[in-house]
Formats: sequence, structure tokens, C-alpha cells
Amino acid sequence: MKKEVLLAGGIFLAAISLNITLSCTKKAAPAKIVITEKNITTHDWFYLKADGFEKVNSPLDAPLVLKKPYTESIRISSFGQLLSVSENDIQTQKAYALVNRSGLIEFDGEKPVLYKDALLFKNVTADGLVFMNENPVFSVYKNDIFNESFSNAKDDDSVLIQFDRKANTFFPLVNRETLKLSETAEVNDYYWDGKYFYYCIKDSKADKTEFNYIKWNSISLKDSSEEEFRKLKSYSDFKFAPERVKKLLSCLPKSFGFNVEVRTANGPSPRYYERKSDEISLDCKLQLSDTFAACLFQDGTIYFGGALPNRHILNNSNAIALRLPKLPEGFIYTDFAISNDILYASWEEASFYETGRAGFLSVDLAKVLYFELVK
Repeated sequence: MKKEVLLAGGIFLAAISLNITLSCTKKAAPAKIVITEKNITTHDWFYLKADGFEKVNSPLDAPLVLKKPYTESIRISSFGQLLSVSENDIQTQKAYALVNRSGLIEFDGEKPVLYKDALLFKNVTADGLVFMNENPVFSVYKNDIFNESFSNAKDDDSVLIQFDRKANTFFPLVNRETLKLSETAEVNDYYWDGKYFYYCIKDSKADKTEFNYIKWNSISLKDSSEEEFRKLKSYSDFKFAPERVKKLLSCLPKSFGFNVEVRTANGPSPRYYERKSDEISLDCKLQLSDTFAACLFQDGTIYFGGALPNRHILNNSNAIALRLPKLPEGFIYTDFAISNDILYASWEEASFYETGRAGFLSVDLAKVLYFELVK
């Protein structure tokens, strides 16, 4: 038995009457739309700027910016979730958003805080947010195609950065010397499996370009291979996905294909799964935590199963479908995370490989799921 909540035109429209039940249609992922008897404002928009973020009425009200390649623009490049349990068994779930060319946003309840480092983020691309020992870790690199300062890549020594949550500061975890990079080499991509950091190294020489693969941890630096790296980054058949992931998306018709990126709270790099289809195939992001599983599609459709931290399980752990406010043409939702009762979803003005305006949306899930849907 599925219920749906819709956010449309900037306002949540929630199913209040429990005698209305819905299931996923055979044509597409979203179910039917149920409109509540009253409109409930449950969200806020924010846009990103060079030195932080500001509240705005809608993405279209954000100041216009020159579109840049996504590696060079101010945008949320990845989200992550950190779950901790206090001595009295109270769960606290924080969300973190890595903002390219800016810093790291910590979402703790309703008060987002941006931690900046002007020198660290100035000329590099920041991506690949993961967690190690409950601290955010991410990669920094220069794109050899779009970055105008790539010729000085060796001047930026850091490769992997850790954010110390206690001191609220950034410090290098791995540098170029650690990985024995040449002056013309740059980390092109990386993956952390919880034991090793795997690196794809691109060496752009005058006469040719070479790719090398290595894996590193605090004990050793070893050679890897393209095959080993590709296996970590490739999509496995959806039948091998975790059971909670399969259950959450079980209402989608068999003809509906998707590529899903699965992240785990406190976890390493995401795992990738695909369900192939000849009709339609979309990309989505999925977050797994101790108490819930949630998945976001680019149009703002969300599936939620389980319970928010420290709250009771909803709908017998079966999926509840939600839809975020419809974005203007040319805008998409890109990623999300949940901090206690609040969902944060990143949005951006996207055109092929370029990004214009970007920001995030905050949604009070508890108000909708626990105080409106279950009335």
C-alpha cells in the first residue's frame, strides 16, 4: 500500500485522508497526485554564491551567473550523511554538502553552516565526499581541459582533504608527494572502498596522455589496474543491490529502467546499480541510513521508506512517494541528504556539461510525513 505526497508550485500538497490509497502506475515512477484540503508551507530555497548562500523565493530569483563547466562552477558536487548515537541512545544525523570552489556545508537540524577555506577551494575542483572515522573526506584536483591554471597543477600539493569536525578546519590527508605524482600528472578520479583509496592518475605529457592506477592507505602505496578501478566504478545488475534498496524501488514497473547511486551513512564511496530497460532509464541518488532508505530522481520524485531518526516507522516500511516543488525549465535536482527531520536537496541550472545558478532546497519531512500524512 503506497501513499504519495506532492510538493507542487512551491507548496506541499499532502494526502491527509487515510482512506485514499495509491500504488505506482504502470506507465511511470510517480503515482497519482493526492491534493490536501489545505496548503502547507514546509520548505525554503537557497542559492549559492562565492562567499556562502542566501535565502531566495525561488531558483529563478537567484542572481544570474555566467555558466561554466561543472568542474569550475559553484555547485554542490556531492552530499553525505553522518549518523551518531549518544550515550542515551539518541540518534543524531547530520548532513554534509561539498560545495565546489567554496567549502563544506554542515546541516545540523535547521541551521546550515558553511565552513570555508578561500585558498584551498580557489582553483581546484572538490568532489567525492566520503567519511573516514566520522570525518568528511573529499578529493581536490584540477581539470586539464577546463581549468585555466592547470599548467600550475604541481603548485596545489593537496590531493585528499579531511575536515576535522571538532576543530572545524580542513587539512591535507594525502598530497602529491605521497602518491609520487609527476609534475604533469593529476588525480583524475578516485574511489574509497573503506580499506584503500584507489586513484586514476592522468599524466598529460607534451606528446601523449597516459593513465595509471594506484591504491593507497596509511600503510602502503601499491599499483592497481584499469580493470580493478573500473570494476569499483561500474554499475552492477540491480539484482545484486541491498535488499532495502530493492524493496524501496519495488513499486516501479519492470519496464522502468534506472541507474542508482547508493550511499551509506558514515560510508565510503557509493555503490552503483542499474536496471536496464528499452523504454526509459533515469539516474537517481539513494541514501541508506539505519532507520530509512530514500531515493531522489532528477525531476524531484522521492521515495522514502522507514522512519526519520528517533521517530516511528511509517507505512510498515513500504515506500511513500513524494515530489519536490517543480523546478523551472533547464533546472534539475542533483543530490540530497537528510539531517534529523529536514531533507536537503541540491538543484542547479544545467546545460550539457555547464552549470549556471545552483543552490539547495530544505524540506521539513517530519511536518509532512508525521503531522500531515498520518492525520
